[in-house]
Amino acid sequence: MGVLVDYFTADSDESAGRALTGGPGYAKLPYVDCKGWLDEPGDLAAELSGRDVSEFGDCGNVVDDGEVSGVERVTPETVAALAAVDDARLREYADDELLTEYEVERVTALRDLAREAVRLGHGMYRWTCV
Repeated sequence: MGVLVDYFTADSDESAGRALTGGPGYAKLPYVDCKGWLDEPGDLAAELSGRDVSEFGDCGNVVDDGEVSGVERVTPETVAALAAVDDARLREYADDELLTEYEVERVTALRDLAREAVRLGHGMYRWTCV
């Protein structure tokens, strides 16, 4: 059994909670599918920014069903750090880490999602489902 992971944006924790059943696509929220690829956005933000992972903190619980799915809020520090990554740094990171084309697409899409969240003043969230 695997874990499904999507990152998405919403204007409030209440709006984000709509993704609990069915995920952000079902709730018609902008999202990036990271199933099987990225679990901790703070780790990625630290690697891309060159900062220590302790600066980013952990995602905070918004809502869960107590069994298989949950929604967590990504820290604002993580969102800001991801949004600040430029294309040159993304290319450098992809080359250093020998990322596949799929992984490069996911990192770029996640960065772009963070930028959109910052631009709109929205939160960024992680939906998981077992």
